[in-house]
Amino acid sequence: MNRFRPLACAALLALCLPVAAQQSPAPKAEPAKAPEPDIAVLRAMKSKLFVLQHRDSLQLMRSVSALGSGANGSTMKFNNENGLNTLAVRDFPENLAAIEEAIKRLDVATSVRTNPDVELHIHVLLASKQVSSSASLPKELDEVVLSLKDTLSYKSYALAASFVQRLQMTERHIEGEGLLDSKTYGSDTAKDTSMFQVSWWSQGGALDMPNDGPAQIRLRDFDLTLAEKTGTGLQTLARIRSDLAFKEGEKVVVGTSVVKDKGLIVVLTARLVK
Repeated sequence: MNRFRPLACAALLALCLPVAAQQSPAPKAEPAKAPEPDIAVLRAMKSKLFVLQHRDSLQLMRSVSALGSGANGSTMKFNNENGLNTLAVRDFPENLAAIEEAIKRLDVATSVRTNPDVELHIHVLLASKQVSSSASLPKELDEVVLSLKDTLSYKSYALAASFVQRLQMTERHIEGEGLLDSKTYGSDTAKDTSMFQVSWWSQGGALDMPNDGPAQIRLRDFDLTLAEKTGTGLQTLARIRSDLAFKEGEKVVVGTSVVKDKGLIVVLTARLVK
């Protein structure tokens, strides 16, 4: 049995040698040294320190760095610590001139313009084919009603409800709700316990404010629903849905529908408030 031990050790040593060779680390290559800048190039360059008043030096450096020559020896460094806000540049005179001109245009005060709130007025009108007094209508809707009488076959109009909502056009969605006076339908509230609910929703809006002329309000997918609330639940009576774009102070008819024996008309108007 002893004569086989040297052979086993030799085989084991042969197996270990390749592994040891693979595990030995390869010598690291020395990093290539950057070439020294040419003395003549350095002498042709100039240095300038820009003290910034309005813009952050790091942000401004990112904007004007493309105007540098990129030549060996050119530098651009910012400092926005300890109350300093500077940009130090070393480059050829023509590149310095281009960078300086860009800084003059970029390092300026900006006027922050905040959009005002929008006060949205929602008027719900009920129209009838019977002649009746329109004394309940506010004066601001007189022109709208005159136009409706020329277009629709209804003979009288009454204001069922008005709602005011203040909102920002940056909101992701707009929603609200309110109750409608059941007397408008001729119901006796002492006997009829039903109520009418108006709810509205929009996917969002936008406010365009041109330098000249009135602001324009846009409401995307404006959706208004009239429902009857009874003891057994909520029953939808009518729904009006439309994309809207109208100017401040302009009265726009969102749409019309029919509820029982009356016509439903929704009128929107808006004004800007601070």
